[in-house]
Amino acid sequence: MKKEVYFIGIGGIGMSALARYFLSEGFKVSGSDISPSIITKGLKKDGVTIHIGQNDPKYIKKDFSFIIYNPAIPKNNPELKKAKKLGIACKLYAEALGDLTRKYKTIAIAGSHGKSTTTAMTSLMLVSRLRSHCYCRH
Repeated sequence: MKKEVYFIGIGGIGMSALARYFLSEGFKVSGSDISPSIITKGLKKDGVTIHIGQNDPKYIKKDFSFIIYNPAIPKNNPELKKAKKLGIACKLYAEALGDLTRKYKTIAIAGSHGKSTTTAMTSLMLVSRLRSHCYCRH
């Protein structure tokens, strides 16, 4: 099986986290973003090939396992259009994330207000539960 994935709009916090996940799973990861950032610089340090600036279809190779793209990417994006023309599976970020939630036990926190607080409280409960089941000394 091919293990190469390309991200269009890789510089966002969610997309970059997903890119790091695939990197940790042994995929060769590359992607593009319109402008450089601390996130794209960090991904480069981790071994991800990043293309900054205009989306150039020359970066899309037929041997990609699939393409993941940010929902802000327009349908006429040159990289996305070439990927579809080549028959490469293209997934929205949410679809790729959904694939992971079917693979792992997942806790999802969403809403307009209080996500950070709820996430912190949930994390505290999980860490506390983990420590209560640990036989090691702290």
